[in-house]
Amino acid sequence: MHKLPVTFYPGKIKNIFLMLISLGFVILGISLLDKNIWIAVLNIIFFGLCFIVYVINFIPNATYLKLSEKGIEMKTLFKTTFIPWRAIKSFGIRNIVIMKTVTFELDENVIDAKVKSKTGAFPDTYGMSPAKFVALLNEYKNNLSN
Repeated sequence: MHKLPVTFYPGKIKNIFLMLISLGFVILGISLLDKNIWIAVLNIIFFGLCFIVYVINFIPNATYLKLSEKGIEMKTLFKTTFIPWRAIKSFGIRNIVIMKTVTFELDENVIDAKVKSKTGAFPDTYGMSPAKFVALLNEYKNNLSN
């Protein structure tokens, strides 16, 4: 266990891979401009936006996960979300489409009525396997609860 606060950043290899795929589809869209303009334009716009998002993830402090004594702070595309440890009931792994995603369940007694869902998911596993990430989060939660 690391000394708190500890900050994790998304895996760079995954972001580079997705950025290159997006760039490839933008180039494919450009090559389709003379054959089917609507498909080409939609392809360029969608994958161009995807490319921009992956580039933004490389900007320092645009995306991270910070664990502290108070709770979890997630920052994705400069939007910050804070969840106190006492509000988290459990962590788990769920299959969403073809990916394993790390999820958390919120304690109904702690959260207010404005919260729409009692469960949430992390946007990334921050360079770890889902199982290792869940084990790390549970270790911090258990140590800070005692």
